[in-house]
Amino acid sequence: MALATVLGLGAAVYLSVRTEGSPQQTVTAFLTAWQRGDLHAMKAQILEPPRDFDSIYDAFTRGSQAKKITIREIRVRPESHRNFGQAPTYDAMFSVTLDGPVPYSYDGHLEVIDFDRAWKVHWTPTAIHPDLQGVGASEIRQVRVVPRPDGSSRLVLLETRAKGEQAGSQFADEGLKLVATLADTAQPGVTG
Repeated sequence: MALATVLGLGAAVYLSVRTEGSPQQTVTAFLTAWQRGDLHAMKAQILEPPRDFDSIYDAFTRGSQAKKITIREIRVRPESHRNFGQAPTYDAMFSVTLDGPVPYSYDGHLEVIDFDRAWKVHWTPTAIHPDLQGVGASEIRQVRVVPRPDGSSRLVLLETRAKGEQAGSQFADEGLKLVATLADTAQPGVTG
């Protein structure tokens, strides 16, 4: 009888401190909401969404000219470099295809953490694209997918030109200049 009471108490304690859901469920909910364009559902999965979250994703969708976003191959695994006492963290990898006038595909990455008994996405701009490391939220408003003559495409970061500033001719008529090429895709039919 005493053993049953101890086991029952132990099970009750375990269930009361167990994190709800799973990292896989959180990542899947976040990414499927992105596919649907449901920014509210995406924010519900994030630990601390930035105040301008909606405008960041709207700007990225406009800049990439994506008519449809397709997420494939979601893989979630425990982070391998964790210190003792650190909250459990998981890495999520996934593939994204932006279907629009200029098709563009890339592999993405998210970090999921255990916070207050719930799995949450630890959001940074790299949740949109891995090459947005160190890019501020306001700069994401100037991201664009640009086609190349050989059928490949590139993701570029643009900024507004200062009055009288010289810049390349490609974006001059829009008053923009190329700041950086964030990523290139291969020519269709060519694998890397």
